[in-house]
Amino acid sequence: MNETSSARISQKEWEKAKTMFDYFVGDEKTSRDEIIDRFSQNSQQYEKIMEAVNYTSPMHTAQATAELFPSNREDVFILDVAAGTGLCGEKLYYHGFRKMDALEPSTRMLDEARKKGLYSRYFIEALGENALDIANETYDAVTISAMSSMVLIKLPLEAFGELIRIVKPDGYIINTAFYDLFSDNGDDKAVSLRENMKTLEYQGKWKQMELKRFPEAAVGSDVGVSVHKVLA
Repeated sequence: MNETSSARISQKEWEKAKTMFDYFVGDEKTSRDEIIDRFSQNSQQYEKIMEAVNYTSPMHTAQATAELFPSNREDVFILDVAAGTGLCGEKLYYHGFRKMDALEPSTRMLDEARKKGLYSRYFIEALGENALDIANETYDAVTISAMSSMVLIKLPLEAFGELIRIVKPDGYIINTAFYDLFSDNGDDKAVSLRENMKTLEYQGKWKQMELKRFPEAAVGSDVGVSVHKVLA
């Protein structure tokens, strides 16, 4: 438990929240539908759990996005993927972004997000092999924050291709997850994720601009913010 969380909650409370966090993430045997159901069943307490484990990924995602768009943020159109209850949307709004849509597979999580009035459209859909019902080159940026690691590492190449399709040339895809998922010497379970990212770069679809590392930014683990620029 880090100093920030320990100042607010007890060790027992933190351990309970950490158990729930691990439950959300799942493991290699947990299916995508099971993970979505776990988020749905705990949608009303989700934010309290994230606060208890001092999960700062939404903050880092929004900050990285703000740095990419230093001006006229009210005109920047963003799709918040795995939007959940709108935690990342709140941070983006704080930085001055006003045009945002949400994509999230859990209806109950989106029900919580709707209460905040942050997004214009709500797509109840899971990122995967299927095409998204969104026109080409719609968004200036896509943000991904707090997607379950077990879902992220299993995403097919087509899923990232879809994100590239709906982002304007020279737009950005900002993906925040555990740093070990992005690092070349990182988590062995994420090899496919890293290969997919590199394949699309070899194909000239996008280019990784940076990979920022934030120590102990999520339940005691380092977080990485991977920024890709969509190429014409």
